[in-house]
Amino acid sequence: MSTYSREFKLEVAAQANTQSSRLLSKQFNVSSRQIRYWCLVFRIHGEHAFLHKQKPYTKEARLEIIQRMECAGWSLTYTSAFFDLSSPGMLSEWFCAYNSGKLTHLKPLRANMPKSAKAKSSKDMTEKELREELEYLRAENAVLKKWNALAQEKQTTKKQK
Repeated sequence: MSTYSREFKLEVAAQANTQSSRLLSKQFNVSSRQIRYWCLVFRIHGEHAFLHKQKPYTKEARLEIIQRMECAGWSLTYTSAFFDLSSPGMLSEWFCAYNSGKLTHLKPLRANMPKSAKAKSSKDMTEKELREELEYLRAENAVLKKWNALAQEKQTTKKQK
């Protein structure tokens, strides 16, 4: 779920026509980079911005977005805004997985799996399903470890200042 409501994003993006992103950043306690991204999304989509209609994104949709970005020579930020993604960071993760050949990272999220597949016990699962779940859990574990390391690094940096 997004930290900021759609209405808030629209309001801030509309105010950016008359005020600088730095001023709005201080006023709303949001990074100026985030505000500039919202402005770009708003310029492209107008009142229909921040709807994220395609969510969750299928593997095919992710590949299509990446291929469109490469063909058109667009930046991550512009491509994210064009497709009304919640952030350029999401596209960056997809792009890294695409470039490294790890297309398994572009599989739809487990939340999209049918409930029957989620509720299976390990005894009822095929070897392929068990391997896929193991791969998913390993990837999830790696992400959590990285997130924890980044949080610790941030704490260390704050203490040094």
